Amino acid sequence: MEREKNQPSSSPDIQTLVRLKRMLLYTQEDEHYLTMAGAILQPHSSSILNSWYGYLSANHYLSLYLRDNIEEKSGYLETLRPQFNQWMNAVCQGREGNSWRWLEDKIGKQLEQDTTTEKGSLPLVYLRYLSTFVYPIVTYSHPYLAGSGKNEEETARMQQAWFKAVSFSVLFWIYP
Repeated sequence: MEREKNQPSSSPDIQTLVRLKRMLLYTQEDEHYLTMAGAILQPHSSSILNSWYGYLSANHYLSLYLRDNIEEKSGYLETLRPQFNQWMNAVCQGREGNSWRWLEDKIGKQLEQDTTTEKGSLPLVYLRYLSTFVYPIVTYSHPYLAGSGKNEEETARMQQAWFKAVSFSVLFWIYP
């Protein structure tokens, strides 16, 4: 398949991106609710990230996918904080243009680099564990969406849009 002009070299082509979105049942309506969710979640990104770091610390086998020892690498994790904020903002602003693709590609390359340790590469269960990161990120955002004052239907749609967007990011990061 032919690559788009100015597309990161390791990122999926546009047809693959469209297929992935379709497989996630991602729609224009999701874009609308994702933008709404972003306005609510962005001010709480540090709290969501703190909860996620707590989850990683409690599950050492997952922290291996960020660095060898999460406690020893807390300085490293702090350097990720601005990137997490940037990622959350980019995800919630939609998927038009190439700027979000460059960011997703950068994250994917960083994750690939981070899976190589002094002992060699981690086993090929990377997808299994990286995909488990979706649930805590989505779950830790729920209280903020639920407490936003939006009605129950809007809250559910924002939560679903956020879930699809986070899942889409993970699919992008693991692209070969």
